[in-house]
Amino acid sequence: MAEKRKLRIRHLLLLFFLIYIMFTLVSQQFKIAELARKDAELEAEKTALLQEREELKKEISLLHTDEYIEGIARDELGLVKPGEYIIKSSRSSKR
Repeated sequence: MAEKRKLRIRHLLLLFFLIYIMFTLVSQQFKIAELARKDAELEAEKTALLQEREELKKEISLLHTDEYIEGIARDELGLVKPGEYIIKSSRSSKR
């Protein structure tokens, strides 16, 4: 009878150990899935930021062109070339 009791205790210990191992494996799988999801999100964000960076580089290169500088001088500063005149409308364009 003592041997049957030892055998049952061993079986219970083995069962608890297996349950612990299964619980650990399942929780690790959930963590891995969550990290994979975060990795995909960060990868998409990285791609968007790299695209935005390229667009900003193009915009910076346009800032140094004569056409852009001339446009800013005409539109924002009201400058004109020699011999040109500025014609402003006195009507407001509200409807």
